[in-house]
Amino acid sequence: MSKFNILNCTNAQGKYTFVIQRNKGKNGYKKIVSLGNYEKLEKQNKDYLVVLRNLIKNVNWTNDPQEIKEYLLSNFLKSGLVKTVWVNDGVKVIYKVIKKLGIYNLLPKTKHKDLEALLEYQIASKILSENSILKRFEQKDEYQNNIECQKTTFYNFLDILADNQDAIFKGINNKITQETDRNIELIFYDSSTVYFESFVREGLRVPGYSKDGKFKEDQVVIGMATDENGIPIMLKVFRGNTADCNTFIPFILEMKKTYNLKKVTIIADKGMSINRNIRFLEANGIDFIISYRLKTSSKEFKKFALDEEGYKQINLSTRYKEYKYNSHWNGKRVNENIRRRIITHSISRAKKDKEDRRNLINNFIKKQNSQGVVTADNIIGIKKYKFYKKVGKMEFTLDYSKILEDEKFDGYYVYETSRMDLKAADLIEIYHKQWQIEENFRTLKSALRVRPVYVWTDKHIKGHFILCFISLIVQKYSIYLVNKYYKQNGEVNFMTNDKFSDAINSKLSCNEVLDGKIIRTFSINSSSNEKVKIYNDIN
Repeated sequence: MSKFNILNCTNAQGKYTFVIQRNKGKNGYKKIVSLGNYEKLEKQNKDYLVVLRNLIKNVNWTNDPQEIKEYLLSNFLKSGLVKTVWVNDGVKVIYKVIKKLGIYNLLPKTKHKDLEALLEYQIASKILSENSILKRFEQKDEYQNNIECQKTTFYNFLDILADNQDAIFKGINNKITQETDRNIELIFYDSSTVYFESFVREGLRVPGYSKDGKFKEDQVVIGMATDENGIPIMLKVFRGNTADCNTFIPFILEMKKTYNLKKVTIIADKGMSINRNIRFLEANGIDFIISYRLKTSSKEFKKFALDEEGYKQINLSTRYKEYKYNSHWNGKRVNENIRRRIITHSISRAKKDKEDRRNLINNFIKKQNSQGVVTADNIIGIKKYKFYKKVGKMEFTLDYSKILEDEKFDGYYVYETSRMDLKAADLIEIYHKQWQIEENFRTLKSALRVRPVYVWTDKHIKGHFILCFISLIVQKYSIYLVNKYYKQNGEVNFMTNDKFSDAINSKLSCNEVLDGKIIRTFSINSSSNEKVKIYNDIN
């Protein structure tokens, strides 16, 4: 280690920069050699002091003073400016979770020395930023990591994920089952669409009904299953023109095979509530709790549901009654299975249904001309305009009979199930955890930026979704652990996606980089006490 330092001094002759050495056993220092006027040095490089102090570290104290000067000044002229790079240190917490889940061990053995670091960085940066793969490659120095690979390796990593999907999903599921109270007997299912900004229509990417309102864009459909803690279990990608209800059977078959499921209850919304899906579940001995469309049901069932007789109170604002019937196909082919419907009426839901309808009507009215007519151009692309009727070739007006009919069902909600053992209140409580899978889709589409997707081959598309899905698992599992910690310690707090990301992104350090090498690092403390506490809780 060098015993020299660099110091600016002012004397009668002017302002100079000196190499100095501390006096042995004494206070103060002695000047070894002058490097010249420091104003001239500063004109050559504004970071001259940092550069010279970094160079002096390589100087041995036995060197001749003139040799020291020549070494410093010659290398000083070759040096660039000092760059300040802010580095996310909090990302190391996510790396710990990835190691805890053993994800790297699920990949095939390879000679690529950066694969584990690349895996950890790709997952963590996906959670903490909305960047594309290219941007993540360009910004890798802004995160704590040991990656030295090229840009192509970032894209080739997607192929590795696509080729090993089943092993990855199964391995992560086994680990989470060991580490949590995961009840694999309750599985929540839903699907959604993801659009592409592309010029080539092929493979998985085809047009279809878009839940994002991107009807002119190509898209894919994704199905996802989640446990009751909100931690994802499995994801599957479908062609963009696949209807929601048609994703259900192939997804369940693949999940049943991958995880060797025996006894399981599938919870899904009314988008999956078609007779073909339910008969499939019955034929395979799979229980279900699925939302049922009351407004499109038979006259007989509507009459039963709207009849006040037979309702029992669950609580002050919610009541229910039950309806059991033999499972059948198109009202004819009956099997030995019994289906059970729980009809509920809630005061709060009635208020919400009324408000939602009022908003739809008001939105329609805003489009009307002076004759109360809305043209087809103003109807297209507007979601849920359903209270209107056609009065001309391309003209529409409000249909008050539809409004009155819709009002009858305010507050009603129906659950259909094969489970005869559950009390109505317990069944409703289970179904209401469906919001967690809906939140997972929102997280995929916003925080994890699963859309739009700037990858083109089917294999890269699949790998991209697997990467997003693994990132979602790691994020939700981390949040689960923190909330479990809060609960065990009696702390009134709740971790969310935003709190999690904000706290980790607030843990920074600063690197001073000279000629591609880090010459100094120092930590940056967050000015927010709340973020510091949350980060410590996560860690």
